Amino acid sequence: MPSVGDVLQPAPGVVGRQTKDEMVVVLPEQARFLVLNETGAQIWQLADGRRTLGDITQSLVQTWQIEQAQAEGDVLRLAGQLMERGALVKQPAA
Repeated sequence: MPSVGDVLQPAPGVVGRQTKDEMVVVLPEQARFLVLNETGAQIWQLADGRRTLGDITQSLVQTWQIEQAQAEGDVLRLAGQLMERGALVKQPAA
């Protein structure tokens, strides 16, 4: 399970494509794709290897006007799922 201090980025070769209201994440090595809703798309776009999951949580709080605890749970849950599926990887410590 990821933590709020983790910095994640797309795994090598994994790409995301924005459609109208969704993000399609393509996992070419697995010949699979994932479809993320608008909130998931925002998390994906912000997981760029520069922001912590805590930073991403704050962005969701501001954008969606939701409670900190709810945003943090959503970010950590989706980040964990995307890591399990091989779409996101943890940035190595500097």
